[in-house]
Amino acid sequence: MTTYRNPVVRGVSPDPSVCRVGEDFFLATSSLDFWPGIPIRHSTDLVRWTVIGHAVTRPAQYRRDGRPGPLRLYAPTLRYHEGRFYLACTNVADDQGNFIVYADDPAGPWSDAMWVDGEGFDPSLTFDADTAYYTRRTVIPGKEGSGPLVQAEIDIHTGRLLSTTRPITVGEAGWCSNDIEGPHLYRIGEWWYLLAAEGGTWKGHMATVARSRSPWGPFESCPRNPVLTHRHRVGHPIQSTGHADLVDDADGRWWAVFLGTRHLGPTAWHHLGRETFLTPVSWDDEGWPVMGDDRGTELDVAAVLPPGGNTTWPHRPSVWTAGWSSRQPPVDGSELTDTGQTVSVRLPQHPGRLDDGGAGPAVFLPQPEFDCAFSATVPAPPSAPAAAGIAVYAAPDHHYDLLVSVEDGERRLTLSKRVGDLTDRRLTTLTGDGAVGLRITAEGANYSFAARDADDRRAAWVKIGTGLARLVSAEASASYSAARFAVVSHESVGTLTDVSLHRDRSEEPR
Repeated sequence: MTTYRNPVVRGVSPDPSVCRVGEDFFLATSSLDFWPGIPIRHSTDLVRWTVIGHAVTRPAQYRRDGRPGPLRLYAPTLRYHEGRFYLACTNVADDQGNFIVYADDPAGPWSDAMWVDGEGFDPSLTFDADTAYYTRRTVIPGKEGSGPLVQAEIDIHTGRLLSTTRPITVGEAGWCSNDIEGPHLYRIGEWWYLLAAEGGTWKGHMATVARSRSPWGPFESCPRNPVLTHRHRVGHPIQSTGHADLVDDADGRWWAVFLGTRHLGPTAWHHLGRETFLTPVSWDDEGWPVMGDDRGTELDVAAVLPPGGNTTWPHRPSVWTAGWSSRQPPVDGSELTDTGQTVSVRLPQHPGRLDDGGAGPAVFLPQPEFDCAFSATVPAPPSAPAAAGIAVYAAPDHHYDLLVSVEDGERRLTLSKRVGDLTDRRLTTLTGDGAVGLRITAEGANYSFAARDADDRRAAWVKIGTGLARLVSAEASASYSAARFAVVSHESVGTLTDVSLHRDRSEEPR
């Protein structure tokens, strides 16, 4: 028996989907509107995960015309069949629709997209012998709920549906709420199990299950539905549990990965994003899955984990597999260099700013813990009107920036805050023209911003100001995003070196 720590993927990692090949597990999570799209992780024990690649890295995989454009990638499903990995996903930007990509190696490269349809979202795949089933959520215009789950057989080689989709759930509601989404269908023994998400993705979130002797139903709801939720555990540090996926290990034990949010005590807000949690699954005498303890989970869970041998999957490490991302494919001229100890970031001339949807030169790292620090060095004064520095970013209208710039012939340090339509700026004049060290320290409910002379290793950090974490929370920004640290450059070339994220090692998964 081992005690592991939830979440098993820390920092924004929503909508997990998992599959097993032998003793290896592979995990896909949503990347929303960040690039590269859909990180693929590998593990042998379900607890220690390493990003080995991304399923979506070029326009031909997320745009119907194959040209650069917006991406908003939600709720992937990752499956393995006869030597090949398949990933179904939705680009909800500009009504792009549902697509499938495939790869023989999950580290990539992945194929161009096979576009399936443009209706609904949350597509899922299930393989049974020579038959592949395509299941997704649908939407009835003008209706409050999500509409039924629908299904069709699919030609997995072309993405062509072999029939029209037909409802497999009754009416327009779920088993426990007025909506149902995130379907996953499994054949386990003589039963077909339909696992789904209900209750929205906030504190009413849950996972429900139903079963049938046929993949087409009729499906019988589990008498204990929902089988996973924390909606009744007010004040628990884990909330919004749901959108689950099942997997068995090589020893026949069952597990569920699912999304959840971590909260600071009883606070109503969260800012680390929707993360990936793990719980053991048992089966009752009637053949229904039992997830965790009392339909819930804890930060520390005792379980018999898979043995977890070699956790290294062959892949080409990069700054992207190290966790960096951007709001668009990198602008020509940008450079990220990872020495294993520090990262050097060079961002090219670009008029964009974080207020512009983050489309300008900026790269991001998810905040993984309540208590951690992010720092960087601006090695030389940027030329006017340029600015370079670091930030805490949740959305275009919710971010804090600490930037070095030149204004009216003076080099300045500016702490800017934007919260909705409220903005605030604090200016500090810098003396000298040497390198400037910048640091953001996350201290639970607050951020502290500081600077120092980077050329003097004995120089003390000078506090510039503070910011409230709840103002960059998902609730405040009314988004599914999370607090991310960022390296930012405005107006002209900006280079930052010695970029590093220091986290509390005691909080890492065990």
